[in-house]
Amino acid sequence: MNFSKDTVVIKSLTNTLKTNKLSHAYLVVGEDSLYSDEFILSFVKAIFCLENKEKNFFSCEKCRNCSSINHGNYVDFYKLTSETSIKKDEIQTLKSDLSVKSFYGKKIYWIKDIEKMTEQAANSLLKFLEEPEDDIIAILSCKNISVVLPTIISRCQQIKLVGKSENDEVETNEELTRLIAEYAKRYIRKPHLANIYILEKIKTKEDIVEFFKHLSIQTTTSYTDNNLHDVVNISKVQEKILLALSDLNSNVNATLVLEKFLFTILLDNNNLEFLLRG
Repeated sequence: MNFSKDTVVIKSLTNTLKTNKLSHAYLVVGEDSLYSDEFILSFVKAIFCLENKEKNFFSCEKCRNCSSINHGNYVDFYKLTSETSIKKDEIQTLKSDLSVKSFYGKKIYWIKDIEKMTEQAANSLLKFLEEPEDDIIAILSCKNISVVLPTIISRCQQIKLVGKSENDEVETNEELTRLIAEYAKRYIRKPHLANIYILEKIKTKEDIVEFFKHLSIQTTTSYTDNNLHDVVNISKVQEKILLALSDLNSNVNATLVLEKFLFTILLDNNNLEFLLRG
C-alpha cells in the first residue's frame, strides 16, 4: 500500500529505527481502518525484517519473519482484536503471554480498536503501560481518540495518519496556496500579526475546513531534507492540523478550532518555514 500521504510520519519513524530509540508504546489514530492496519503491519515488519539492514521503514516481504507476520503466526508479535468489546481477562491473558521470554529479543503487541475496551480492560492496560519493559513495544490503534482514556494517551507516542481520507479529494487551490505562503511569511516576521491576518481572511466554516485540508496537503508533502529536527517540527504541526480536522468533523465551532490551532502553533513556537519551500 502507498503511504505517500504520511511521508512525515514515516521519516520520523525511520529516524527512530535508525537511532534505535523506539518508544515503549505507540497510539495510531486513523479513520481508514484498512489503511491503519496496513501501516501498523508495515511498521512491525520494518522492526523485525531480517533484511532491513539499513533500519528504514522497509520490509523485504520474503524473509521468515516477514512471512510469519503476514501469515499471522510470528512468535513475538501478538494481536488483540474483538468484534464486540475487549475485556479485562483478554488483557490479562495478553500480559501472561508477554511474560514469556522473547525468542529474538523484542516482543510487540497490537491492540486494535481500543475504543472497544471496557473500563476494567482499559485500567488493566494502563497498569501495564505504567511499567514498560525494555523488550516489549505496545501498539494501540483507534479511529476516535476522544473516547480513549487521557492517561493512556499520555503514555503513548501518538501517530496520527492522514491516509486516504479527506485529502485525496482536495484539488490544488492556488488561492489557498498563496494565502498559506503569505501566512508563513508573516509568521516568521511577526507571529501575532500573522494569526490576525488569517482570522481576517477566512471566517466561514467551509473556508476554514478547506484551509486545513490544503494546509495538511502542503505539510505532508513538504521537503524535509531528512533533517531530524525539521521532521519532528513538521510532525508536530501535522498533528495539530489533524486534531483541527477531527474537531471540525465533530462539529466543534470552526472559528474556535482555527483560533486554537493558531494559538498552539504560537505557544509551541513551531517553525513554519517549510511551507515556503518548493
